[in-house]
Amino acid sequence: MDDIQDKVFIDFEVPATSDGSYEGRKKIIEATDKHLKMKFEQELAEVNQRLKLSKTKVRLFCIGGSIQLRATLPLKPGETHKQGRAKKQYYISLAIPANFDGLKTAEEEGYELGKLIARKTFTWTDKYLGIRATKDKCITFNEFYHEFEKRYFQTRKRTIRSENSLRSYKEWYRSYFLCDSIINESNIKLKVESTKTAHARKTSMQLAKVICKMLNLTITFEDLRIIYKPKARSIPDDHTIIRSIELFEERSKKAKCTLEESKNSWKLYKLIYSLLAIYGLRPREVLNNPDLEWLMSSENEYNTFKVHESNKTGYREVFPFVPEWIELFDVKNKETIKLLKKRSLSWKTSTELKNRIKGISNTFKICNIPFVPYDLRHACAIRAHLQGLPIKAAADNLGHGVKIHTKTYQQWFGLENRRKAFSQTFADQYQLERLENENIQLHKRVDELEVENARLKQMLNSDNKVSCN
Repeated sequence: MDDIQDKVFIDFEVPATSDGSYEGRKKIIEATDKHLKMKFEQELAEVNQRLKLSKTKVRLFCIGGSIQLRATLPLKPGETHKQGRAKKQYYISLAIPANFDGLKTAEEEGYELGKLIARKTFTWTDKYLGIRATKDKCITFNEFYHEFEKRYFQTRKRTIRSENSLRSYKEWYRSYFLCDSIINESNIKLKVESTKTAHARKTSMQLAKVICKMLNLTITFEDLRIIYKPKARSIPDDHTIIRSIELFEERSKKAKCTLEESKNSWKLYKLIYSLLAIYGLRPREVLNNPDLEWLMSSENEYNTFKVHESNKTGYREVFPFVPEWIELFDVKNKETIKLLKKRSLSWKTSTELKNRIKGISNTFKICNIPFVPYDLRHACAIRAHLQGLPIKAAADNLGHGVKIHTKTYQQWFGLENRRKAFSQTFADQYQLERLENENIQLHKRVDELEVENARLKQMLNSDNKVSCN
């Protein structure tokens, strides 16, 4: 597996486009598949070249997701040739998957078959007739679980994101699929159908598709989908956000902490809270390689926050949705920035990072924050709409596509925010109508003054003529 990562993916950059949308995931999958296909074809050509140079009369071909051996062999038992020949060209399937491990196996089988041909000792055994049952056709869910990680990284680069996805898949696997049943269409669908909630059904279908792709199974699950109905959710307004940030310190005063680090932990979580509220960041983006030097830099004229490229949607530079909160929440306090830097360097694996992120949610609960960390991100999306920020600009700032922005985030656009939006729209409309009426009155006044001006000019000209006479 490490050999595959070094040889196949060392020159591959995973596209930073996955925002959870179908389009985002599809783009990453397509780019990965394209790279894999190119590398696989290169390796296949090299294997065939080695077989040729060794004068082995066998070639390898990729057909229908498996690697087959092509060679000129004696006729199969009971078979005849139209021209009466004793040999013909055959494609032999040994159920070798079309992946890089499969190529190694196929090359070894090619040399073995080549020796039999050269020594004229080849016979049609069950192996070459394809009678022997293949392992994948009778593998159980339990057996496949132990192979899952190895197979997973045969077709994708190992990154923080892919390791995080693997961990989720393995958790789902243990929850939904782990059993002694053989993996086939009927059993996979039974496992998917056993999940009853929309979220569980969605994740089980997602995992089932990954399993099917690994095992070259063509199964459709769309008819098993459960329509998701979002629950009512109250997104905090600005007043609630400003008031709730003080709960970290209040909780700290009540707690009996003896260690200096524990005494100051409230300052760390207050800073994390502030960054989530001001920039609409994902909790992971605050802890995963944050560019704190840039945040504190005197060159950072617009107080932007730089998200590291290893995060969910890659690198981006985020403008503050509420710039005045930077000073209000004392975001650039050197002491608390040091605490965050230490925290961001305290993890080495994706599991440790996940635990740090979970710690943010737990601290919100302990301090009685009346919402979850992600709600601060939702609040930024709603605020952007109320501020009249273009959807594309808001979506880019939040690090997701326009479709996700309009579909996922604006479902939390509650009654109070709708009232604000309507009030603002009507206020703007009233202001526009007032200005239009003022403009009409001013035009009328200009016309009146022009008439008066013309009359005065005429009178002045008449007086001048009289004085001349």
